[in-house]
Amino acid sequence: MNAGAYGSEFKDIVISSAYLDKDLNICEINNKEHDFNYRHSRFCENKNEIVLWTVLQLKEANKEEIKAKMEENNKSRKEKQPINFPNAGSTFKRGEGYITAKLIDECGLKGFNIGDAYVSEKHAGFIVNKGKATAKDVLSLIDIVKNKVYEKFNENIELEIEILGEDK
Repeated sequence: MNAGAYGSEFKDIVISSAYLDKDLNICEINNKEHDFNYRHSRFCENKNEIVLWTVLQLKEANKEEIKAKMEENNKSRKEKQPINFPNAGSTFKRGEGYITAKLIDECGLKGFNIGDAYVSEKHAGFIVNKGKATAKDVLSLIDIVKNKVYEKFNENIELEIEILGEDK
């Protein structure tokens, strides 16, 4: 995927990657061949390709400026995201022309739960584990959230997280 936050994305620093293809060949691709876009890369479709390594090009900058930016981003995360509970990060993608978390909130789903899987009360775009949530609890909660948003707003919200090893 093409992870990103605070105005930067992984695509901004990737030079190249090597991956193992389905025939066990090691292949190398450049940045453009990753087919990066919002929360997407070629590896989202090609599940039989396994990334082995990636070459990154970081930008040189003043150490104190970097430290200040990191502290600013961490402060923002603490204020806006439910980092006090285990979670997989933002559960749902940003929508086209709407803020997904706002739609979830307007459905009255903040704090809604199945078992120990909860829609975060701090940020409705996150599903958190307040104890012993199972994958089934999380997936059931995701389905309810998606259905409620569709019923109320006629919007099909998409997952930002990748689900592996579970029935969808």
